[in-house]
Amino acid sequence: MVYGISNCSNGQNKNSKNELDVLKENLNEIGIDLIFAKNIYISDDMDFAGGKERAEDLMDFYKNPEVDGIFDISGGDIANETLEYLDYDIIKNSNKTFWGYSDLTTIINAIYTMTGKSSVLYYVRNAAREYAQIQTENLKNYLTYDGVNLFDIDYEFYNGNYMSGVVVGGNIRCFLKLAGTKYFPDMKGKILFIESLGSDADALSTYFAWLSQLGVFKEISGIMLGKFNVFEEKQTKKTVYDLLKPYIDEKLPVAKTNEIGHFSGSKAIMIGEFNRFTCIKTERLSLKPLSPRYLETTNKYASDKEVTKYMMYLPVESKEETLRYIVRMNKEWRKEKPSDFEFVILKDGVQAGGISLSYMEDRDILEFGWILDSSYQRQGIAYEAATGLLKFAESVLKINHFIAHCDSENTPSYSLMEKLGMKRMAKTGGRWNRNATKESYEYLYEKTSYDII
Repeated sequence: MVYGISNCSNGQNKNSKNELDVLKENLNEIGIDLIFAKNIYISDDMDFAGGKERAEDLMDFYKNPEVDGIFDISGGDIANETLEYLDYDIIKNSNKTFWGYSDLTTIINAIYTMTGKSSVLYYVRNAAREYAQIQTENLKNYLTYDGVNLFDIDYEFYNGNYMSGVVVGGNIRCFLKLAGTKYFPDMKGKILFIESLGSDADALSTYFAWLSQLGVFKEISGIMLGKFNVFEEKQTKKTVYDLLKPYIDEKLPVAKTNEIGHFSGSKAIMIGEFNRFTCIKTERLSLKPLSPRYLETTNKYASDKEVTKYMMYLPVESKEETLRYIVRMNKEWRKEKPSDFEFVILKDGVQAGGISLSYMEDRDILEFGWILDSSYQRQGIAYEAATGLLKFAESVLKINHFIAHCDSENTPSYSLMEKLGMKRMAKTGGRWNRNATKESYEYLYEKTSYDII
């Protein structure tokens, strides 16, 4: 695997060479060879290549059949100088993905606007810094095994509990350089991701006013806030959301992650690609998308033979099987028309179990199911999670027709279905649970409307 190393923004000084050598060594160890662009360093007399030359460097990588993708290792102020010199037809017809962050926000969003292609907001030089081992492992996991760890971010909602759409944005200051140009994305229905390194409260207020005056906040479907280093390090009593609130509609969903931004442990997000985010709250619980961060706790109950004795596809035979399932479900979250929604049930921040929704073939009916760790059973958790999930399905997914199946001997399961107002519609034979030694019967329950029980 070969990746080009571009430098579309400010040039590197000679002191950067040691870190770039470490980066090359680390990526070589995970099977990634690097080709460096011609124009990386500032010369001894402080001369550096212009926008046209840096754009040509980037296009050389797109044209090179030996290059699989492109990592940009720069940041600063001048990446937008390259935009008018890029060949967007070549980029559009390429199967290569561009990676960059900070000032490369300009190029990433221009690529999406001009070609419809997605890019990765991520700084590859973090693979040579404090968390180099984790970063290189996550890169290898994604590039070699199509894993999702690099994009597995945790977040909390300030407002609302769900948003979906194509993600655009990046560093807020650099994103606004595109305002008024042909490279600025159509914001209708988009999720706006924004973060910042050096902006204080006054600067952020200016940027939010600017976005408001552009009409952005009236068009987007939601906002995901990343880290805002300088502002948050000052530990003011106000949050970024407090600064944002005067400019947005009170119904606009807003969430916050501390896992993407200008720091060496930052994860990644796809810009120009569909995504969805949700966190369903009940009195005691939070329901969040299943992701690799919950591997250990998910595997604990999924491998428990007593907990899973009535399950058709459980217990799992290995942690690797659990991980494969988690990765598949996590990818479903980023599809515009997913087949499944798999949630973790969190109580006091600890995973108590899982609960899911699956579309039937006509997509007018959802099947739901649940499973709890043995230490969380008989506490009303499954009922509370199910009522929260059904409300979500009705209000967000606009579906009020539900079914559920269970083994006829699984009394707690069908008792919960009945408590939810579902009716038993059929009893059929031919059910084989994974750990069963004999065939069993199955109940089918159905609910055609949801009323609060």
